[in-house]
Amino acid sequence: MLGAAWIGPMGLIEPAKEVEGVEVAAVAARDLERARAYAAEHGIPMVFDSYDDLLGSDVVDAIYNPLPNSHHARWTIAALEAGKPVLLEKPYTANANEARQVADAAERTGLVVMEAYHWRFHPQADRAIELVSSGAVGEVTHVEAAMVFPSMHGPDDIRFRYDLAGGALMDTGSYALSNLRAFGELDVVRAQSEEMAPDVDRRTTAELRYRNGGATASMLSEFTGTDQKAELGDPEDIDPDAFDFEFRAEVVVNGTEGQLHIDNPLAPMWGRGLTITDPNGGTVLQETAQPVATYTCQLRAFRACVEDGGPNLYPPSESIKTMELIDAVYQAAGLPVRVGV
Repeated sequence: MLGAAWIGPMGLIEPAKEVEGVEVAAVAARDLERARAYAAEHGIPMVFDSYDDLLGSDVVDAIYNPLPNSHHARWTIAALEAGKPVLLEKPYTANANEARQVADAAERTGLVVMEAYHWRFHPQADRAIELVSSGAVGEVTHVEAAMVFPSMHGPDDIRFRYDLAGGALMDTGSYALSNLRAFGELDVVRAQSEEMAPDVDRRTTAELRYRNGGATASMLSEFTGTDQKAELGDPEDIDPDAFDFEFRAEVVVNGTEGQLHIDNPLAPMWGRGLTITDPNGGTVLQETAQPVATYTCQLRAFRACVEDGGPNLYPPSESIKTMELIDAVYQAAGLPVRVGV
């Protein structure tokens, strides 16, 4: 694991306890004492004071990269060149050009890079895609994705810094756009951002159009509670109602014969599942999600992809398209594309 990251317990450490064949063997951080404290807290046996030393270790088989967005490309490419497959936190890179560089490195080395859009690995994601593609709501006319939630890291959050490729679109918005892309490729029509710091968006909205069929789409990404802080631990133990923050995560697919509402696709085990209603508002279908954490599904998929040649549901080719869309939204909103180190 690169970095003593806040997302580590939820994204890797706790899921590893549920996935056979996965052990969190080591953590590296620039601050050795911080790495030692993190390792002691989470039961990680080995500590390195440099990322390069961890990448060169023979006891490490694969890398989890949750570093700041600006550092994703550099250290993922370094990991690949060191012979390690990578589970890479979203967003894939700082921009689409970097995404292509990572994809080239993955192709050159023949190693797995899987972007950690954890929602995509939960069975509910495939079920929603299946329902829409089978015509459960008729011909799709408009898809909405809203992701509004707190940074939960306080006012000094790395997500608030342009030099670290921060911004709401890079975080909550990347979730929204990846969900919209599940139903087809899109072009940006217009976008608007509200800044919390120079070139760093607190809120971004966008109107889009699907390339095939003429359906439209809309996206809302927003940070709330930017002056507050919370702690994460075992995802199974978190009570989403305990946080004093505004939270909204939903995708709505409108069609000629009905509407599909996906409640909290990021954490289906906490949501109300999938609901299809007819044009009169009557419930046609109601399905609850399997009570398994998305991050556990994701880690299980990564292990299977690396060890058994299983499918990669978010390979570099998909990540490039999502980063191209993120870049296009920023440009339409009049903000600069993010940059890496």
